Amino acid sequence: MGIDQKITVCHLISGDLWAGAEVQAYTLLSALKDEPGINLLAVVLNEGRLAEQLRKGGIETIVIDESRHGIVQIFKILKEELKNRKIDVLHSHRYKENILAALLKKEGLTRYLVQTVHGLGEEFKGFQKIKIILYSLLNNYFTRRYFNKIIAVSNDIERQLKDKFKADCLTTVHNAVKTENIRPAHSNSEVRRELKIDDSQPVIGTAGRLVPIKGYDIFLSAAKIILEDTPRAVFLLAGDGPLKEELQQQALSLGIEKNVRFLGFREDIIDILNCLDIFVMSSHHEGIPMILLEAMALQKPVVSTAVGGVKEVIEDNLSGLLVKPGDEKSLALACLIVLNRPDTREKLSRGAIGRIEEEYSVEVQRARLLNLYRGMVN
Repeated sequence: MGIDQKITVCHLISGDLWAGAEVQAYTLLSALKDEPGINLLAVVLNEGRLAEQLRKGGIETIVIDESRHGIVQIFKILKEELKNRKIDVLHSHRYKENILAALLKKEGLTRYLVQTVHGLGEEFKGFQKIKIILYSLLNNYFTRRYFNKIIAVSNDIERQLKDKFKADCLTTVHNAVKTENIRPAHSNSEVRRELKIDDSQPVIGTAGRLVPIKGYDIFLSAAKIILEDTPRAVFLLAGDGPLKEELQQQALSLGIEKNVRFLGFREDIIDILNCLDIFVMSSHHEGIPMILLEAMALQKPVVSTAVGGVKEVIEDNLSGLLVKPGDEKSLALACLIVLNRPDTREKLSRGAIGRIEEEYSVEVQRARLLNLYRGMVN
């Protein structure tokens, strides 16, 4: 390929949720859209917010509904859609998509394969666990055999992948945010009024899927301790998931239900983040959480467990406070330090946006992704 010729890149992603992987795919695809040396195509396996956002952003998008088609049918449709497009790089984002991508390369429908590993997954039970194990084994086989590059979203994930794959196939491209897009639509006062929170009340919040790996039981236990010192504090938990009722029951049993708001899934998550005095992450493991980057881009002081890729993002006591995972007392104490020390709060706010601009802006990561594509093709 000549250096003046465009590279055709197709991203293949499920798009069944609007979570970290989907937000990151959309962020990077939007950043690549106007790159003169790239032709972009997205194939999404569900009609939903990701497909809608991609189309709104002017990115050619094909939807193949996995709720109506099995994997064999999806593969046949993909072959038909891609056979005349001369795809240079096919970039996939999860197990199922990785397997489909490998089969497409085997059929000669793309020259190079890239996959992004957005996280190391969560624990499942029963049939779902068996299904994930099977997909994982197939994914590892096809990855070793057909993929040219494996992108980890954190150095921590890249280190763990070295046990499975060749080191020269691995690289890190951090999750990133486009700071210009992190704009609240409503003021703090408007959001607080909707949530029935007085402007003078401290607000501590978190957001994500309500699943065990997020450690929201620790968040609620820490809230109980914080309320002993700051009884007017309010705690927001935005997101939905299988643990919702259990966590609501925990808040009730701790006697803090009047101070905790379970917000469910919110389309206006930037508005919710912006009304916080402290953003908290209580997870037992994380890659590079998009919600963390968004909170930091909004200059929110962050208190987080020192896990996974979070330790790469946050420089302790400079761009956030890090605490031991699973320790509600340490989490509560760190939050109280931020609440009670305005100088610390100000320092962490400045450090948060500085860290985003230095390493986690979309401009920095777009350049790395472009170099990876060009390095393979040229």
